[in-house]
Amino acid sequence: MDLEVRHLRAICAIAESGSISKAATALKMSQPALATQLRRIERMFGGPLFERGREGARPTQLGTWVLIRARSLLPAFDELRRDGMRYAEQAAEKLKIRLGCMSSHLAINVIKCLNELLTGADITVRTEEAMDLLPGLLESERLELATLGDYPGHELLPPPGVVYAGVAVEPIFVGLAVSHPLAQREEIELRDLAAEDWTLHALAEAGHREHFWAACARQGFAPKIAYSADLSLAIDLISSARCVGMFQATSKGYPGIVIRPLAGTPLRFRHMIGWTEHGPVARHGPDLVQAVTKTYWAEVRRAPVYASWLKRHLPLSPPV
Repeated sequence: MDLEVRHLRAICAIAESGSISKAATALKMSQPALATQLRRIERMFGGPLFERGREGARPTQLGTWVLIRARSLLPAFDELRRDGMRYAEQAAEKLKIRLGCMSSHLAINVIKCLNELLTGADITVRTEEAMDLLPGLLESERLELATLGDYPGHELLPPPGVVYAGVAVEPIFVGLAVSHPLAQREEIELRDLAAEDWTLHALAEAGHREHFWAACARQGFAPKIAYSADLSLAIDLISSARCVGMFQATSKGYPGIVIRPLAGTPLRFRHMIGWTEHGPVARHGPDLVQAVTKTYWAEVRRAPVYASWLKRHLPLSPPV
C-alpha cells in the first residue's frame, strides 16, 4: 500500500482527538475501518504510531516524528488543491475581476487598460474615498486588483499573497482661489503658505498627513488645518478663497481655482497597482503595469499645469 494524503489526515485526526472512535466520527468512517487503516499505515512505517489504553490513543516516539512531518505537509496539499480549483474555474469560466479604486486619476486608466488586456472579462469596480481599506480587501481575496498609492517615508508593504507594482511618482500641487495674491506665480514656495488655512480630505489615507506635516516642518511652520472636507466641499471652500488645498498634478482644474506646483517639489505621491498573487490578474500583472504606465504618461501631457512643469524639470520627466 502506498502512503496517501488521507492516511496523513487520519493520523492527525487520531492525535488531535486522542481517540480512534472520535477520529472515526470526525472522518465519517466506522471505528473498525479506521482501526484497520491505522494498522496498515503502521506497517508502512515499520512500527506503532499510537499507544492504545484506557486514556485513549497517545503518539509513540515514531508517531510524534510522523505527526510533525504530516502537519507540515497537509497545508501544502490543501493549498495545492485550492489553487488547482481556482485555476480550473478560471479556465472554464469567464474571468471575474473585482477592482478597487482609490480616488485618483489612475483609476480610469486601469479600467481602460484592463478591458483592453482581458477582453471579455467580467470586471466590477468599487471606489473608496481613501485607500486604507484596499490592502486588506486584497489580502482577504475580496478584490483581485486595486489602485493604491503611498508617500516618501511611508511606503506600503504588500500583505501576504499580494503583489504591488509602481506606476509613477507624481508631485503634489497646491490649489488656490484665482483671486489669491500668489495665483499668478509659476511655482509657489510652500513656506509662503504658512499663514494660510488648509483643507485636508476628511478620509486622508495613512501617510498623507504625516508626509504633509513633515514637509511643512522642514519649511519652518506647522500647517493650520481649518477644514476637513471631501473634494466637492473643498473645491467650494478654495474657490471662495477661504483656504488652500493639495491637488493631484494630473488634475485638469476647477472653476475659480488655479493649481500651481510647489517649488522644489516638497510633496510627492507614488501611484501603484496591487493584485492577488494567485488571482486571475497575476499572470497579466507585468503587461497591465506597462500598459497603465504608458497610458498614464500620455494623459499627463494633456494636463496643462503638469505638462508645463515637466518641460521645466526635464531630469524628472520620463522618456517619451
